[in-house]
Amino acid sequence: MEHAKMMDHPSNGISIWGHLKPAFLEEEFYVRRLFSDDEVGDGYTSDWKDGETLSFGSSYDKSCSLSTIYRLEIIKIELFSVYGAQLAVNLHDFQDAEPDILVHSTPAIVEWFRQQGIKCKFALKALCRKKGLHVERAKLIGVDSLGMDVRVLSGTEVRTHRFPFKVRATSEVAAEKQIRQLLFPRSRRKKFRTPERAGDLDSL
Repeated sequence: MEHAKMMDHPSNGISIWGHLKPAFLEEEFYVRRLFSDDEVGDGYTSDWKDGETLSFGSSYDKSCSLSTIYRLEIIKIELFSVYGAQLAVNLHDFQDAEPDILVHSTPAIVEWFRQQGIKCKFALKALCRKKGLHVERAKLIGVDSLGMDVRVLSGTEVRTHRFPFKVRATSEVAAEKQIRQLLFPRSRRKKFRTPERAGDLDSL
């Protein structure tokens, strides 16, 4: 059961190389401010600004003597994706990266797809075959603003395939609409239309 769950819900892996170095005073101050308890938190001045000399109380000085905070200076990042590829990540791109707009909506979209029933499952398999994939079972496992990830089972082989959207989805509703457009092209909508979902398909 656990093995089947891992096959249906694979995760990306990431490898980071770097050097551990003692944190700068400003960085150490910031980290201790976040994670210290109330007693330590009362030991520093709250009106500190960049470029000013930090002022700490005795409780903070005692805390500093008990531990050292380090920072990781990253020199290399590699991504082991669910698609089976090993990719080098540009450090500047990594520093400038922001979460995908649908990062918190993915579970809801996948659940919405599951609730659509067997007609969407058949349509997903048909989409895979249209792309030249030999598929016995297909399952939607992930969605972001640029496309959807589908786990495909063929014999003993299990792979993840990416199906991009035509345009970037900017909301959960927009992503669901893009998925319907991939699964139900205009030439096939009448075949899969049902009374309760006819309005959705006609609105595409």
